[in-house]
Amino acid sequence: MGEAGIPLNVTLTTAERRALQDAIAAAERGHRGEIRVHIESRYPGDGPLGRAEALYQELGIGKTRDDTGVLLYIAERDHKAAVFAGSGVYGARKPALWKDIAAAVAEGYAAGDRLSGLVRALAMIGDILRETARGDDTAGDELPNQVTTG
Repeated sequence: MGEAGIPLNVTLTTAERRALQDAIAAAERGHRGEIRVHIESRYPGDGPLGRAEALYQELGIGKTRDDTGVLLYIAERDHKAAVFAGSGVYGARKPALWKDIAAAVAEGYAAGDRLSGLVRALAMIGDILRETARGDDTAGDELPNQVTTG
């Protein structure tokens, strides 16, 4: 338990988890990229982007064949979101676009519907990957379409 007895672990309903896995699968169609989502209550360390970078490595996203992975990271109680993309993706897009994805997440949470914001953000990531990681996904689905929580 965290401060004031508020649980620190994030819980997703079975329906939310399934909807996010489906949104990841849809966002991964038509390119060589891989997408993961990690949601936790608070970010440890210096900031959400640093946490996203550490998780990118811990979750093995950086081991994709062409480093075309993207992690969507959310720290719910801290009201922060970050996107960390591999070298095969990041430099191909302007930084403002990654901020737009975080804004989509924030809009969903602000409206009391985290799922809609996350699904919209995943669709945006899929669009970016279709532009930056073009080509047939000959490596297959290198990572599970999984949402991890902490």
